[in-house]
Amino acid sequence: MKRLALFLTMLFACSLFLAAGAGAVDNVLNMTDVKTDKIFNTLAKLDLENEEDQEKAKEFLDKWDLSIVTLSGKINHFGYNIFTGKPIDYHATVPGVSVWIAEYPCTRYLNFQSDETGWWTITVIKYKNEDLKFSFVYEKQGWVTTKCNVITVTDEDNVDIAIQYIDPYYYYLALKPAVEAMIGVPLVNAMVVTVGKSWASMHDDRLPHGDPGATVSSIPVLTYPETIGPIYFNEAVQPDPTYPYTSVDGGVTWINVPLNTYYVTAHKDGINYETVRFNLTEADVENGVELYIASPPDSVQGDNDSDPGEW
Repeated sequence: MKRLALFLTMLFACSLFLAAGAGAVDNVLNMTDVKTDKIFNTLAKLDLENEEDQEKAKEFLDKWDLSIVTLSGKINHFGYNIFTGKPIDYHATVPGVSVWIAEYPCTRYLNFQSDETGWWTITVIKYKNEDLKFSFVYEKQGWVTTKCNVITVTDEDNVDIAIQYIDPYYYYLALKPAVEAMIGVPLVNAMVVTVGKSWASMHDDRLPHGDPGATVSSIPVLTYPETIGPIYFNEAVQPDPTYPYTSVDGGVTWINVPLNTYYVTAHKDGINYETVRFNLTEADVENGVELYIASPPDSVQGDNDSDPGEW
C-alpha cells in the first residue's frame, strides 16, 4: 500500500509538472497544488521575457499568494583539451544538456535543456515565503552525469546559477585514470567544491577566484579509507594530495563518498565561509550520477574580497 501511495503521489506531481510545461509558456514548473487552468490561460497571453508582462504575471499570482520566479544558469565546458593539452576556454559552454531537479524526479521528462549558448531557464510557480530546495542534475549522452549542491529557491529570481561540466574526454581518458592510479582503487564518485573569494563566480572573468590557504571540513566527517580526501587542487587545477590547504584555484575534492547528506565549509583565520549541502542518494546511483559539484557563486564562498591570487 505504501508503494502504491507513493506511486499515486508521484503521478499527481507529474501531472502538475506536465501541465505547467504545456501550452504557449515554455519551461514553466508549477510547484503548487493550485488548479492551473486559469493560471496558464492567463500566463499564455503574456510574454514572460517582457518586464511589463512579468509584473502583470506577478500581480495576477498574488491573488493565490503565489510567486513566479525565474531560474537561469550557465553550463561551463570545464577541463583540458586532451588533443592540444591546453585548458578549455573559460567562456566555453555546453548546449543540449538536460537539466532536471533531483528532489522532483518527474522533471527529468520535461525537456528542460541548455540552449545553443549553453544557458537554460526555468520559470517556477511557488507559494510565497515558502523556500524550495533544488539539486540540479545535468546529463547529456556521452558526458559525465553531474549533480549540484542544494540550491535554495526563494521568491527572488536567481539568474546566475552555474555548473562546471567536465569535458568527457578529459575526464574518462585523463583525469579519472590518473586519480585511480594515485589512489589505487576505482573512482566511484567525487564531491567537489570551490573555496572562493567573495566575488568568485563562473560569470566573473577575474581569475584565479579561489581563496588560498583555507582548509575544509564536512559534517558528517569523511574519513580514510572509506573516502579519500579532502584533496586540494593545485594552481594547475589538478587534485594534488601534497597540498595541505587550498591553492589560488580553490578547488577541493573527496573521492568515493558514501551515500548521505553532507554539509561542507571552509576555515581560515579572519574569514567567514558559506556552508554548502550535498544530498547523495540511492536514486543518484540509479541515475548514473558520478560527480557532485558546487560551482561558484553557489559554492563555499568566503567574505575575503582581496584581488585574484592574493591571500
